[in-house]
Amino acid sequence: MKQPTAPTTSQAVRRSWYMSASTADALAAAVDDLHFTTRRPKHEVLAALIDAALASRDQVADRLARSAS
Repeated sequence: MKQPTAPTTSQAVRRSWYMSASTADALAAAVDDLHFTTRRPKHEVLAALIDAALASRDQVADRLARSAS
């Protein structure tokens, strides 16, 4: 069986982010679901999810502001 490999682009980096276990589990489930649905590499799926979140940055800021009050 072929072992998964990291992205080969020189722009790929590894970062560490802390989040709740439930959020990490939900993210992993979304990545797995989209990976198996689209058959795209998991690093591409994660990048697409993050791009979608960044495109909704204003809505995220509003949500955070509402939850802080």
